[in-house]
Amino acid sequence: MALVICAQRQSILDEAGPILVTGGPGCGKTTIALAKAQRVIEAGLKPGQTVLFLSFSRAAVARVIEASRTQLPKALQSKLSIQTFHSFFWEVLKAYGYLLGAPKTLRLLLPHDEAALRHPFESLGFDWAEERDRLFREEGIVAFDLFSQKALELLTRSERLRALFAARHPMIVVDEAQDTADEQWQSVRHLSAGTQLMCLADLDQQIYDFRPGVSSERVTHIMETLKPLRVDLLGQNHRSPNSEIVAFANDILLSTPRGAAYKGVSRVLFRANADQRDAKIRSSVGIALQNAKKAAAPHEIENLALLATWNRGVNVISRALTGNGTNRTIPHRVMIDEASVLLSSRMIAFLMEPRRAEADALADLADALELAASVFKARGGDGNLKQAQRLAISANDCRKGKQPRANGVAAKLLGTLSVLRTHGFTGEPKRDWIEARRFLRESGANPLQEIAQEAEQLIVFQRGHRIAAGFTELWQTQGHYKGARTALDMALAEDQLLSGGNDLRGIHVMTVHKAKGKEFDAVIIFDDPNSSPLLFNKEAAPHPKCRKLLRVGITRARHHVLMLTDMYTPSALLKGHKL
Repeated sequence: MALVICAQRQSILDEAGPILVTGGPGCGKTTIALAKAQRVIEAGLKPGQTVLFLSFSRAAVARVIEASRTQLPKALQSKLSIQTFHSFFWEVLKAYGYLLGAPKTLRLLLPHDEAALRHPFESLGFDWAEERDRLFREEGIVAFDLFSQKALELLTRSERLRALFAARHPMIVVDEAQDTADEQWQSVRHLSAGTQLMCLADLDQQIYDFRPGVSSERVTHIMETLKPLRVDLLGQNHRSPNSEIVAFANDILLSTPRGAAYKGVSRVLFRANADQRDAKIRSSVGIALQNAKKAAAPHEIENLALLATWNRGVNVISRALTGNGTNRTIPHRVMIDEASVLLSSRMIAFLMEPRRAEADALADLADALELAASVFKARGGDGNLKQAQRLAISANDCRKGKQPRANGVAAKLLGTLSVLRTHGFTGEPKRDWIEARRFLRESGANPLQEIAQEAEQLIVFQRGHRIAAGFTELWQTQGHYKGARTALDMALAEDQLLSGGNDLRGIHVMTVHKAKGKEFDAVIIFDDPNSSPLLFNKEAAPHPKCRKLLRVGITRARHHVLMLTDMYTPSALLKGHKL
């Protein structure tokens, strides 16, 4: 958005102390923060200094990176460090974690690996928090949830470290400050004595207060502790200025239906019958895109999001868009829980690696069975944990030299590995990945087929480019894929910590929580009482948390919002609204 300097914004640019900017979606919080950062940079930074821009989500980081590229002169962009809290805390821990008694070299415990360890550990009644801390101190293995805790411990105990990081970042911007957890907030609070702190917040978008440490009183804490210049941009809307999308979202939030239509908002009804529901999901995409094109003209429409409140709804939408074999698939990307998908993908990477000699076939099989077991461990639940245990027992038997039982899962996996021992891959990672997955899918064992099916979803997480680059390098230097699992893990670790620029073009399916921090030309909100209820919890009327979440979903849209609702049992949140 073009920056118009009003008296409020001028006061932000002139302020030398802490600042709190509040306001709703599209009011210009990010834009004025970048303008303030530009002023600090142009005033002169010492070598090695940058303005630090922190957010809790990669989606928000991606949005800020995109905005900075258009708003800041290219020569200044390198002076702006845009990170998630996780990536910033990881930098702190890598450099100084040894001061807390950990080994000097630290390794990441990625979320999907932690899930595979945690579920069986807790099922035995053990305390995972204690085990996680032991892994850090004794083995240098760091789970993501420890980042903020350990970084805060360092900053609390060391005045020298606080001075060091404050000097490195003379200004720190905290995006979506209302959703910071206690440890995140306390960390930046410790740095505020030596740096200028600017917090951006919107209390009506606080949808993570169910997480430990996230307080509904965070803005109050900021005011009491920092005593900042407070600037409220409430009522300004630059994201969807030619529509009434924000007005509709605010009326939903306050339960004040005006009884008339809203510009930029429409509604499509569906019958509960699955076939008719799925047909409406598919047709709603065309309707929403067409409405958005009219509103955005002459600009192009680049993306659309279909949002659900539960993962179950995400699955319903994705199946509808994929079609049942008679309808053309509508290409889309899905964002859901990734743990078992990423562990399934590690299994495929293993299959791409060169096989051991036939004399070591049982050891090779044991490795494969352990990888398969980790997938079911990560899923959790009694059935999955029992399956993981069966696979782990088979792996242990193989390490003892015991041949697998005929026609069992282990025997069928052994057959797959035997075929792969003489199979020649092509050196084209995408083709070879699909081929390895096909071998697993055709193994004839249900657990292995489930893993192959899960691994198929990796492409929807937009990880393919990083992984393919790693695999290509392996092939070009070795002529095979030895080390494919390591290359996969490195690509995933880089994405988890550093990635913020995910491509948001096209059609996306996700929960409303996953959509926070993102913007789309058109948004479809799926209201299905069975799989995606807008009243997603049991709170009493007027359902403030549910209304707040729905407002977040609606305000992701730039040009059009389509409410896709059950014909006979629409949500009570929409009562009185004429759409």
